[in-house]
Amino acid sequence: MSQKQAFMKSRVNKYQLRKETDAPHLGNFVQWHIEQNKILKRGVAEALQVIPSTFNQYFRQHSLQFTILWRISQALQHNFLMELGEKWLKIPYQTQKEIDLQNQLDQKNTEIDLLKAQLQVFREIHGVK
Repeated sequence: MSQKQAFMKSRVNKYQLRKETDAPHLGNFVQWHIEQNKILKRGVAEALQVIPSTFNQYFRQHSLQFTILWRISQALQHNFLMELGEKWLKIPYQTQKEIDLQNQLDQKNTEIDLLKAQLQVFREIHGVK
């Protein structure tokens, strides 16, 4: 076997090896969601404009093309991308909406602290407990 053939063979083998940190089996993940929510597969296949047997093949695939997962998310009105990231990626992430809500909460807490201090001063001035 030539060096080039050995290199290509070792590259293919490394690519095919599964790591503990790899993404979960996306086909099973999508199928589980569909079954748990009692969604008719035929309807999803029609929304994706694929025949039902093609749609069923997705469930056997460990990996799905991004566009396919995107289209399934749209067809099911379910954000698989966020769910996957939240469940398995384990990298903290905040959406802009969450950041805005946290800022709003921080402002409200500051306002509450100020009002508590003012109330305390008011009680001391008027001798009220």
